Amino acid sequence: MAKPILTFENQLRIGEYAEGYRLYDLRCGNSAGREIKASLFFFLGMAMLFMLMREQFNILKLPVCTIVLLICIYMCCFFIYILPNMAKQRGERIYKSSHLLSEKYTFHVHQDYFIMQNEYESLKRYYTEIHDCIETDTLFLLIGGTEKKLIVIAKRCLEQEQCETLSHFFRKEMVHQYRRTRFRRRKKK
Repeated sequence: MAKPILTFENQLRIGEYAEGYRLYDLRCGNSAGREIKASLFFFLGMAMLFMLMREQFNILKLPVCTIVLLICIYMCCFFIYILPNMAKQRGERIYKSSHLLSEKYTFHVHQDYFIMQNEYESLKRYYTEIHDCIETDTLFLLIGGTEKKLIVIAKRCLEQEQCETLSHFFRKEMVHQYRRTRFRRRKKK
């Protein structure tokens, strides 16, 4: 067996898994394509608002436009805010219901695959099975495979050098699957 490129231990917290699940849902779940869906409801709402404006906002004359406008406002909020929050809450429920997600794992990163193991399970995943690799400021997210489709790696468990090595390796190895997202953090006053 070839020597691994990188070996490290990782243990997830509930918030990290919930954030990973939210990103997973944005890519592959119910929230996928939410921007397009919300945009359609936004433009339909604008059309209803325009029709109401033409009638000087006489709601009694165009009650259907008013109802459709209210539905459009709700659907925009649903796709932009409510659906991602529901995914995050679902991730928290999954984490709480699974004993294995809170266990400490050892990762052995090889050139063509990685092995993720602890005392209860072992998983070998080839990079060709992964269809999405997302890096954020706080975690790595690997999506794909037949079992355990979502693998979250917390950056807080890695040293700075390990984090940079892993980031560079994923960027080089999974050229088409790799994405880097940056979240703006609010400054504390």
